[in-house]
Amino acid sequence: MLYHGSYLGGLRVIAANSRSHTTGRPVAYFTESRAYALVCCRPPEENFVTAGIGKDGRLHYFERFPDQLDVMYAGKVGYLYTVERGGSMAPASKPQAYESETDVPVLSCERVENVYAALLEELRKGTMILHRYEDVDPIEQKQNAIDIRESLLIDPISKPYRAFLIEHFKDLWE
Repeated sequence: MLYHGSYLGGLRVIAANSRSHTTGRPVAYFTESRAYALVCCRPPEENFVTAGIGKDGRLHYFERFPDQLDVMYAGKVGYLYTVERGGSMAPASKPQAYESETDVPVLSCERVENVYAALLEELRKGTMILHRYEDVDPIEQKQNAIDIRESLLIDPISKPYRAFLIEHFKDLWE
């Protein structure tokens, strides 16, 4: 069984409409990690994922602005879909991740009433490690903010995502 996290409910298939980091072709992404699927339960205008599976096999979540985990997930509803790992699945470029170039039927869906509370439970269980913003070296904090500001000048990104980045980082690069 694999997970797929989304802010959208009622899906019957997980559509191959993301871009593969490996091939560039359309794919659907899945993970073995419930915690990682939970961090994917956010709308596209908040597509700010600062997490990945570490060498220890656990999800490591890195806050890049103060209270990021709380800001992004508190009180938000998400949906965890499960699918069967099948023949169309291929290992993705990240640990515990898989991609499929075809749509994948959903086996079950769990409505998560508060994604933040579910992530705190993953922390409690030890499947997730949270690297809090205040524990990051101030020089690294500043550099992360500068890198984001520079990407706003170069990359063509959606207006809602641009607004999200400006809202959460403007104080850090001023």
